[in-house]
Amino acid sequence: MDKIKIILVDDHKIFRDGFRMLLQSFKFVEIIAEASNGSEFLSLLKDHMVDIVFMDINMPKIDGVEASQKALEINPNLKIIALTTFLDNDYLEKMLMAGVEGYMLKSAEIEEFEKAIVKVYEGGNYFSDEIVSLLSDKLYLLRKKKKQRAELPEFTEREKEVLELICKGFGNKQIAEATFLSTKTIEKHKSSLFQKTGTYNTVNLVIYAFKHQIVNFDL
Repeated sequence: MDKIKIILVDDHKIFRDGFRMLLQSFKFVEIIAEASNGSEFLSLLKDHMVDIVFMDINMPKIDGVEASQKALEINPNLKIIALTTFLDNDYLEKMLMAGVEGYMLKSAEIEEFEKAIVKVYEGGNYFSDEIVSLLSDKLYLLRKKKKQRAELPEFTEREKEVLELICKGFGNKQIAEATFLSTKTIEKHKSSLFQKTGTYNTVNLVIYAFKHQIVNFDL
């Protein structure tokens, strides 16, 4: 079969040299290029047909998260395996959201890298054993957030506007002046907001809005 074409992206040359030697021990792999940062990698991507990219996360100029996002915009079929030296919740979520197919520790055994390349090349996903439990918790939280968003009531644009002004501390008269509506109309919108959110007063409405991120936290 044709060899699996791979690009290595890591800002540490010593690691790249060692990792290249490791991967070249697999007869089905061909290292076609290397990059020391995300910017360099994106330039290489224009001139190389690649199957899998091993992507370091912490790099200068453009890090692994941004490089992965931009690379997948250029080539949505590209398969990326993230590489890291330690477990990090924030980076794990960011790389997953960027669309990587795998997430591995650099300290993984050689057999694990062989398994990962084959599995990802064939359309699957691969995560180091140490990451699986962390990943399970993260995916659970992501699904929970998604479910909560899906269960939120739908607000009209005017209701959102009124709600944002309420969260800024505006009273009915101030909201009416800001929206060029009557105070009676504002009361109707507030009543609708109370009904949709299951709240009974302005304080609870504001708490609901911030809890479910309906309004900007930087108000």
